[in-house]
Order: sequence, then C-alpha cells, then structure tokens
Amino acid sequence: MDQLGTSSIHAIKARRRYGRYPGRVSSSRRWSGSLTLRTAQRDTTLNRAFSTPSDPTDRPMDSPRGSPGEPAAQGDERDTFLFTLAWDLGAIGGVSQVVRALMEQMAASGPMRPLLAVNSWADVAPRRERADGLDRAFLRVRSPMRRSGLSLAGALRYLAVLPGHLRAIRAFTRQERVRVVNAHFPSLDLLTWFLARSFGGPAYTIVISLHGLEIRSTFGRSGPTRWLWSRMLRKADHVIACSDGLRDEVTREYQLPVGTVTTIHNGIDVERITAALAVSPPQTPPQTPPPAPRPRPYLCSVGTFEHKKAHDVLLRAFQLIAEQEDTLDLVMIGRAGETSASTRALVDELGLAERVRMIENLPHPQTLALMDACEAFVLASRVESFAIVLLEAGALAKPVVATDICGVGELIEDGVNGALVPAEDPEALAARVLELMAATEPRESLGRALRAHVAEHFRWSAAAAQYLALAHR
Repeated sequence: MDQLGTSSIHAIKARRRYGRYPGRVSSSRRWSGSLTLRTAQRDTTLNRAFSTPSDPTDRPMDSPRGSPGEPAAQGDERDTFLFTLAWDLGAIGGVSQVVRALMEQMAASGPMRPLLAVNSWADVAPRRERADGLDRAFLRVRSPMRRSGLSLAGALRYLAVLPGHLRAIRAFTRQERVRVVNAHFPSLDLLTWFLARSFGGPAYTIVISLHGLEIRSTFGRSGPTRWLWSRMLRKADHVIACSDGLRDEVTREYQLPVGTVTTIHNGIDVERITAALAVSPPQTPPQTPPPAPRPRPYLCSVGTFEHKKAHDVLLRAFQLIAEQEDTLDLVMIGRAGETSASTRALVDELGLAERVRMIENLPHPQTLALMDACEAFVLASRVESFAIVLLEAGALAKPVVATDICGVGELIEDGVNGALVPAEDPEALAARVLELMAATEPRESLGRALRAHVAEHFRWSAAAAQYLALAHR
C-alpha cells in the first residue's frame, strides 16, 4: 500500500546530485561526502518530524490560510477533518466501510468538514472529486519504503525530493484548512505528514487509526521500519485501535505507556441496513448456481479468502454438520485472496461441491441481502481485530457462532447474544451450529438480543463524535 518507485526524471536528478556524472572529484569521494551529509540530514529531519507542536491552533504561515488554490468545498469555512487511505472508498473491505461511515456522519452533522486524501502516485498535483456526497482529494504522498523494503538507497531518494514534496503537502493542508490528519491503515507514507507539520506546515493533530494487519505485520521485527513505527506511535497526538484486544496487543508489543492507545469501536447504522433491504430484495448473484425451485436453508460466512479467516476450519466443520443436516447448505462470500484456490480445492476434496457456494467480490448490498436470508451466521476466523461483519449480522438479527478471539468477545457474550467457540476447532464449531439449528426459538432469541445490543452500544454517530472530540484534546 506504500507508494512505490520514482520517475526516470527523478532518477536522473538524483544521479546528478550524488555525483555519478564525471567531475573533478572522484565518485567514491562524492558518494562518501553525500552519504555523511544525508545521514546528518536524516537524523535532523526525523527528530523534527516527531516533535509535537505545543499549540495545535498555531498555524505557521508562508501564505494566508485557505489560499492559494480552490478548496474542495467552496463557501464551506469549516476546518477539515482529513482522512487518509491508500485506496478509494469503492474498495471492498472493512476499512473502507469504516472511513465511509465516519465521513458520512461528519458530513451530516459535524462541526468539521470531512475530506478523504487518497494516496495516488499518478496525481502529482491534488485532483479533487466528489462522489456519493463525499469529497476526495487524490494526491501523491511519498514514502521512504520501496517494493524491496526500507533501504538506504530508498531513504536517500526520499530525502532528495523531500523539500519540494513537503511544500506541496503544506500548501494542500493550508488550502483545505486541515485541522486533523487521521490515517487509517497507515504505512510509512505517514512519515510525510509528520514532516510537513514539523517543517513549516499547519499544526494539525495527527491521529493514527489501527485496524490490525498493518500493525501486526511489524510485530516481532527489528530494523528501521520497526523504529519508524515506534516513533510514529509515540509521537502521534492520538493512536486509536478498533478493539480493546488490539489496543492491548500494540501496547505490549511496542512497550507503550498505558493510555497511549485508546479504543474507538466500529459502529453500524441498524436503521439504514434495514431500510436498504426493504427496498432492495435479495438477488441471486451471477457467480452462484441457479437456485433450486424451493431454495434450501443455508449458513452464511463473510470474509476475504485468506489464511486468517480460516475457511479451511469452516469447511471441515461443515463437513461434520452436513453429515447430520442433509438440508442445510453453506454460502461463503468474500474478496478473492491468497486462499481462494486452496478453498475451492478443499470443497472438492471434502465432497461438498453440491452443498457449498463460494462467491467472490460480491458488492456489499448483495452481500447483506444474502446474509439476511441465512439461518445463522458463522465466523471461524483465526485472527480478527473487530469484525464489522458481526455488527452487520447483529443488525440483521442473525444468530451468530464465532471464534473467541481478539475483539469478538467485546461484542458477543456466549449464550446471551451469540455462541463462542475456540479457534482452530472444527468439532466445537460444528457442535454449536448443530445445537443452534436444533431449536428455532432459542436461535432467533440470540439474534434479537444481538440486534438490541448492537443498536444500543455500537452506533457510527457515537464513533464519529469520539473522533471529532480528538480535535480539541
């Protein structure tokens, strides 16, 4: 998700700057002097990057606030709450849903104007768009990381173009009156926002929102990438985790002071989901076989086809279920991923081809419609942070059987509003599903209890209010 590579023009400029072309000084001496200078510049730059402004309302001014240029929303004098992502909101996945929901809440009633900055390597100058009532700005935000990782050569290239790049980022943040930069699923391009603030930019608040994979991928590692992450976590104004479990993991792994990371749970708009289903009846997706004249009841599971979602465990559990429930099918919906092929192969290996439907890259409205028509929702994941799909199942009043892992127990209480089982245990998973399917009223009662719990405690309006409050701390 980091922006990768440099243009040939930048490469030529770098070669000239570092002395690869003939001159009176030898190339080895030029490289030695350049390396010493750049190392000193790097240390000074990083120290300044991670210094925190003493007054968040202080805005160093090279030019008047809000100029030059044309802001994304003319006539709107509110300060901007800037979300950052490496992709646009149309991408399938929970992170996109989170950012979209927060922006919609702020756009409807917030004191600040929401704007999404999409890190787009093709857009050297900011390009603005408005879609679905939400504003986007596509712009290039550089990172010291390259495809091969964080290297000295990559860091030098990053520093070589940094002054001009920071001028562009500073101009953008002034023009848009940015008061908060909220990075979701961040990578090392977040370093650029720290640098722009420290070197003459507006003193905006930096909020890091962690969703799981981006930070867990750094656990147990060492080296410059780990060091930069440690510095960013310590020097951000706020670090947000989507669950208490993820908060505790990050605090332990990075040995952060207690309270450095706080929790803001993801939310759901129960009424909106219910209303959407009322006007959009379920549709049979084209990837699935034609339905039988009398559709069979089915279990539903939603999640990207990747190892952590444990579709292999789910299929082995369903094999046990199918032996006792010959009228119950399984529908698995998810973004195509690393385990798509192996999951299909396992369906055939277990002899479940007539009982299992595997649907990839289904639009969200159709996914919700298929969830709404299922008998029960099953989540067999090995790893989660806070599964939004469980909130959606709750909004639909679906009984849930899920693995008792990070974040899930903060939503599901075993026997009260759902059923919890150990991870990596297909026998336990099968047993709880069969138990639910044996009694209609207790099953439906769990679904109603989960809906009431979700509606009361996990609302996007509350999450958005918590994020907006960070601008004043």
